[in-house]
Amino acid sequence: MARGDHIYVERLGGVYAHHGIDTGDGCVIHYTGKNWRDPRKVQRTTVEDFAQGGEILIKDYDDFFAALKSPDVYRKKTSYQINRILNRLQGIDLDQLDPSPDAVIDRAEARIGERAFSIIFHNCEHFSSWCKTGISNSEQVNAVWKATMTTPEFARHRAENLLLNVFEPKWPGRR
Repeated sequence: MARGDHIYVERLGGVYAHHGIDTGDGCVIHYTGKNWRDPRKVQRTTVEDFAQGGEILIKDYDDFFAALKSPDVYRKKTSYQINRILNRLQGIDLDQLDPSPDAVIDRAEARIGERAFSIIFHNCEHFSSWCKTGISNSEQVNAVWKATMTTPEFARHRAENLLLNVFEPKWPGRR
């Protein structure tokens, strides 16, 4: 574990993982709260408080940063292109992103006190990946969405809705 690393700890037997940024001084910056009812906010806590007895793992970004340099690999993915547009709107240019540990920690520290937590759209993994890469991403949320959207029941439901909209369009006065 090193300064500026995106670290995580599996919780509830691997049901989910909690993510943060290692500051290199025995602390971690991450979204946290005292309990589930307490509003989450970005805070600096000790590594021990972050880990809660779990094994700390390090997220590997070598492939990500190598792919950024290869326009034919990662840059053609739709999610990258959408995030790139959103980042540019926020004044972030991934080509100019400084991936150094100091810059990662600066980005994390700039958000200390933030209370914008959303388990689906803005969680601890979104925060940590943004600090590290400039792209707000949660593989956990993506996996849930993918599993939900690819089930046979979802496909049946979408097909039904499509057919209803094609063959039974909504006429004025009909719901």
